[in-house]
Amino acid sequence: MKVFEYTNQGCREENQDYVVHGSLPNNSGVYIVADGMGGYAEGAVAAKVVGDALLDYVEMNYTKFEPAILLRKAIPFANDALMLKRIALGTSKMGCVITVLLISNGYAYLTWLGDSRIYMYRDGVEVYRTEDHSIINELAKIKTLAASSYEKYSSIVTKSIMGSEPVDVAPIRRIKIEQGDVFVLCTDGLHKELDMIQVLNYDDSKKAEFDSMASNVSDNFSFIKIEI
Repeated sequence: MKVFEYTNQGCREENQDYVVHGSLPNNSGVYIVADGMGGYAEGAVAAKVVGDALLDYVEMNYTKFEPAILLRKAIPFANDALMLKRIALGTSKMGCVITVLLISNGYAYLTWLGDSRIYMYRDGVEVYRTEDHSIINELAKIKTLAASSYEKYSSIVTKSIMGSEPVDVAPIRRIKIEQGDVFVLCTDGLHKELDMIQVLNYDDSKKAEFDSMASNVSDNFSFIKIEI
């Protein structure tokens, strides 16, 4: 597998995105993108605490649980880690949204909370994407999304990790993978403002090109691309 990571603060004063991945036995791996929630304290800290906690839990327990169960247990573990950090900082509200991809034994296991996304491509064609946990998406489902509502609700998510109880339930998806499949985990700052074709074509030689886009992107934008 080939893995490419990129993160940029865009036009924001601080980068509250966090990307991290780890290798697992038998050519497996775990990939995580976390995005600190705007309007709450210490978004960058929240994203890093949660991202690292998810990675730690998966790495420590990979041989103990089936992949889907492993991801399901990792979410409350990360929530507890954020709760401890929130209490230590004396902050009432911290939060982030996440995407997590686990590649294991010929399958991809996906979980997510919020409006960051996971895309899957086969033969260059998008074959799957996660569904945003957002007010905008809920309004669209019931066909009550007026143009005037978009700006008002565009950044409001319906699921996240907040370091509090109860913990939101994250969906789990299992997908059989083939050689040549590509996965992209990305924050909303990327999928709302950049062309995904640019991400599909990304490699380390394109970093300067992506850096040059930062002044035209209103939000942090980050991704991990995994080529199977």
